[in-house]
Amino acid sequence: MKNLLAALVLSCSAFTAAAQQPPLFETRKLTDNAYLFRYGFHQSLFVVTPEGVVATDPIAFLRPQAATTYLAEIRKVTQAPIKYLVYSNHHYDHIAGGRPFKEAGAIVVAHRNAKARLEALAHAD
Repeated sequence: MKNLLAALVLSCSAFTAAAQQPPLFETRKLTDNAYLFRYGFHQSLFVVTPEGVVATDPIAFLRPQAATTYLAEIRKVTQAPIKYLVYSNHHYDHIAGGRPFKEAGAIVVAHRNAKARLEALAHAD
């Protein structure tokens, strides 16, 4: 009986913990044209302008699906072209995964030293 009760308590605890987990990703409207995209514990912003979309950091380091999910979430909001992808810095946890944005037509914007730094690190993304 004790084992059955212990198993029941553990099952309920695991179910409660799973039920409290936030969804893997979400997109939240911040203003009329600004949106927050969250994947796991990382966040990015995108802004829809009359000329197209300006997105920040693809946040896809070790999770390439984050970049494609980010693009899909942008497409749920607008079909406008993705004009720019802005890198906030050269850290992989922020900027890895830029390739799908570039393939979608985005111009990558970063600090003038970012390209040299990234080339020196020679990471595939």
